[in-house]
Amino acid sequence: MIGSVIDKYEVLQKLGEGATATVYRGRHLSIGRDVAIKVLHPHLSASTRYRERFNREARAVGRLSHENIVSILDYSGQTADDCYIVTELVDGATLQALLEEHGRIPSELACLIGIELCHALAFAHAASVIHRDIKPENVMIRRDGRVKLMDFGVARVLDEGQITLDGSLLGSPAYMSPQQALDEKLDGRSDLFSLGTVLFYAVTGTVPFSGSNASVILRNIIDGQRLEVHAINPSVAPALASVIDRLLQPRPDDRYASAQDTAEALDAVLAESGIAHDHATVNLRSWLVAPRETEAALDAHLRAHLLARGKERLAANDAVGALQLFNRLLAIDEDNAEVLPLIQSLHAPAPSRRKAGIWMSAAAVALFLVGTLAWWLYPRQPVESAPPVVATASVVAPEPAAAPPPPAAPEALPPGPVLPVSTKPAPVSPQLKKLAAAPEKASVAAAVAPEVVAALPGSITLELLKPAEVWLDGKRVGVFRTGPSSEWVGTRARPLEVQAGTHTLELRNSGAVPYVEEFTIGAGESRLVKAELKEKPTVFIIHAGMPRDCTLTVGTAPYGTVANIRGQIQLTGPDPATPVRFDCPGKGVFEMPLGPSLAGKERFLPESLPPGLL
Repeated sequence: MIGSVIDKYEVLQKLGEGATATVYRGRHLSIGRDVAIKVLHPHLSASTRYRERFNREARAVGRLSHENIVSILDYSGQTADDCYIVTELVDGATLQALLEEHGRIPSELACLIGIELCHALAFAHAASVIHRDIKPENVMIRRDGRVKLMDFGVARVLDEGQITLDGSLLGSPAYMSPQQALDEKLDGRSDLFSLGTVLFYAVTGTVPFSGSNASVILRNIIDGQRLEVHAINPSVAPALASVIDRLLQPRPDDRYASAQDTAEALDAVLAESGIAHDHATVNLRSWLVAPRETEAALDAHLRAHLLARGKERLAANDAVGALQLFNRLLAIDEDNAEVLPLIQSLHAPAPSRRKAGIWMSAAAVALFLVGTLAWWLYPRQPVESAPPVVATASVVAPEPAAAPPPPAAPEALPPGPVLPVSTKPAPVSPQLKKLAAAPEKASVAAAVAPEVVAALPGSITLELLKPAEVWLDGKRVGVFRTGPSSEWVGTRARPLEVQAGTHTLELRNSGAVPYVEEFTIGAGESRLVKAELKEKPTVFIIHAGMPRDCTLTVGTAPYGTVANIRGQIQLTGPDPATPVRFDCPGKGVFEMPLGPSLAGKERFLPESLPPGLL
């Protein structure tokens, strides 16, 4: 191909190759402009499917003209012998290549990349184009620092209708949104989820959702099974970790509403770090040219800025905010001599009763806010609705009497909530719903009307110890709640009707490992599902002020020194009263209760530095 001419373009150099196409550097024969030529592989040229993919990319990018999107200059058309797309030639490297070369990158540089990608996505989404394949390989960073989004090969143009490609998986599994994995209707928030995955990878060096194959990866994405950013890289800016966490929420409504909102959140992260978009020494252009020097300049800036901001928060009595900044500072500069005294000052005795009163008031306010948040997040009891009437496998001939009453809740427990009845392709007639369970007459009924038995729905009844979202065959059908009080356990939900056949039941709780069961149910069959959702571990981050040579023991289990455990441990469902012991050479032994666990979340251990460590 090198040295040949395709239409009016001379092929000069091979730039890269993918599964469906090869990209070359080319030159327009008439005007001498260097371009990039993406040529469909010869063995795929006869495929209508892949030609349609090229056509869709040309159609999608052709309507987008933005400084952060690679421009399309020419297209061969769907019927040409050589199917190709010509785009502007970006003088730079992909984000994937840069991350492979440098490893993970600092938070502020990731924010600069993310903001420009948000500008590209905001423009594309406003033009009704969803990219659907946001990943580091499709992000170019030009030598002047400009970020370019490219490869709209699986993009969807919303106002042109759905286009399918023979059931193929469109996109890269590790960067897909749950909605892509479930083949649900997409909007721009799907791209935002993928952007969150890219940012996670950029600052940690690993993707948030992994697995041995694509199926396992997609299952983890759907279930939200991933580590927290700080569990991998404690030096990430806390505000950026929060942005990434919101982008990676399984439900679209829990993410940012738009790419513009995401850009504003990333702007706020930069403002918190004191980095302007046009910072003289910390910018993408300087990082591409001199990465080590740029990162050293950023570290020097952050040492001064985080220390100053931490002092400001201490002065404003914002101990939690100060501690977050100091923890990040110690992750960058663990030998910083000024930080430990400042952390210790958080626990110094108050000089006056007035100051003590201020701290007590602050503590009371904090407890109130925590309690309010817990009340808000705890599942509420749904409005009771009329219970569905469920027929079972045993039936009798219809009688003129009224339908039997709904099944009663177990006497030993308060009545459970009602799960909504699933939507059926064909509703069951009132006559069929009158058929009550009567084993001694089942054979008579079957002999009289066998088609009646075959038409009956099955039913499942849930008995759980934890509240959970209930998903059936990939669709959310309701929420199982254990009641307004935590002492209500073992509550049963009233039956949920399902069509006879094979189904997949999923139970989801943000603080637990998802429960998945595939089952086959017959016409009129009833099934009881008892499930205990396993709690996710709590990540206990060792307080930044604890000396690194302190030895940690939790209960009777030794964990070694703070340095050896790399500043954190994970525990599942621990007793809050479990004793914790820090044995610090030359400074004493400090004991305390473990305190509450936060399933799937992070908390400091201890919450505050022991006074005896001063």
